[in-house]
Amino acid sequence: MASDSVAGFLDRAQASRVLFPEQVAQLIRQPDIPQSNLASLCAYLLERGVLTQYQADALREGRGHDLNLAGYPLVDVIGPCRGGTAFRALHPSLKTPLVLRRFEPDAFAPTDDVHAVIHRARAVGSIIHPNLIPVLDAGIMEGTGYVVLEPLADSADLATLLTEVGGAMPGFLAAEYGAALASALQTLHDNGGWHGEVRPGLMIVSPVVVKPREDGTPRRRPAPHAVVKLAESGLIPITPPAAIALPEWDVLPFLPPERIDTSTLDARGDIYGLGASLYFLLAGRPPFASDSKTELLEQIRTAEPVSLAVLRPDVPPELAALVLRMLAKNPEDRPASAAVSRSLLAHCRPGFQLPEALPRAAMVPEAMPLSSVHGLAAVPVASMAHIPHAVPVLAPEPDSWGVADNSFAAAQQASQADPTPRRRRELTAGEKNRSMLWILVGLGLHLSAVGLLVGWVLGLFNSTPQPVTPPERWEQKSDPSPTPKRDKNKTKKTATTDGNS
Repeated sequence: MASDSVAGFLDRAQASRVLFPEQVAQLIRQPDIPQSNLASLCAYLLERGVLTQYQADALREGRGHDLNLAGYPLVDVIGPCRGGTAFRALHPSLKTPLVLRRFEPDAFAPTDDVHAVIHRARAVGSIIHPNLIPVLDAGIMEGTGYVVLEPLADSADLATLLTEVGGAMPGFLAAEYGAALASALQTLHDNGGWHGEVRPGLMIVSPVVVKPREDGTPRRRPAPHAVVKLAESGLIPITPPAAIALPEWDVLPFLPPERIDTSTLDARGDIYGLGASLYFLLAGRPPFASDSKTELLEQIRTAEPVSLAVLRPDVPPELAALVLRMLAKNPEDRPASAAVSRSLLAHCRPGFQLPEALPRAAMVPEAMPLSSVHGLAAVPVASMAHIPHAVPVLAPEPDSWGVADNSFAAAQQASQADPTPRRRRELTAGEKNRSMLWILVGLGLHLSAVGLLVGWVLGLFNSTPQPVTPPERWEQKSDPSPTPKRDKNKTKKTATTDGNS
């Protein structure tokens, strides 16, 4: 039933734990608060930030029960997530901001169910590592499954960050991120769990520094001593093979070959995902790419990626070879997470340190991996400030960046060449006919142009008449020697002399 009075509205707000008794008491004492008009009261509370529009609408429409789940007050809707909806929420007692995901009852059917996902979230989310983002709470309340995460401010996932940077990153920085994440995966694997969807979109870097470009638009880079964390541990449901249920474009290029035709999720698949992510960070693109999902699946099954030694000549050969071993088609040929972490340390900057080993948690039963959560890239979960992180212990950079600008520029310049052979798409019959028509038209135009050029050279198109030489000039030209002039007086005198004689 909708609330139509100020008193009823405030009562519903308290019952839903959107407003607390002390807040209501303080509001009532305000001299300018509307006492009789509910619309004016809502506008008053919205203007002062006491309520959000989402809360006010729910209370007025009698949906106050939707504003609280498992004791967490819901502040606003973030958007859809895998299996349900994500909300901005508050801690029940501390009032600190949180992210709560509410799952639909049949969201993961038929291959999984909400109870199994919650069970895995509790098990894997309890594993402690400074480069893992944990699940703070998970449970079932009146048939509704939920998980609670802590938002991480001033962060960006590596897929987005690399797009903003404009390409590949320096080899030493990719090695540092990879070593930290390999250490986190080792903790999962040692405790019987795994992640299941290791990819750049779930590798969260925090904090980031924002600096303006020349045109005034902002750009982000890792801040000095930025930390990378792997999000969504324990939150992925079991899904059909990728060949049956095609994943999204941001997920598919980082799936291991065995995931194409089976539902296999294990530690060796995590190593492949980490290797594909390192390839992406170093080359600026994933190991395989295509405009067709089915063609991309076939590449992941059978094709070999172009060696990083070709794409990035500046990358140490040992690092390039390690990444290719992680991308082995046969899971048995891939190195273990502990070996990856040790090998990557050799390519990090001097002073880079991984965190000390933490006490092992209990073995994780049925530990299953992570999920992609559409629309929540900006609200990954929480940092644990009291635990040392895997960060480089380095002197500050000359500017405020974690890595100097020229390091990114050099990496991107080194990765500009693209020797990857591209498979040509088969043309349809109509496209072939149109192509042949244009070829014939072009050939005809070419031959016409050649004919016109030859005619012009031969003078076939010269319409200017030849000049006619007057006869007198012609005679003059035919006798080039000058005619001597006769002396008339001398001639006359000679004739007279001849006559007298």
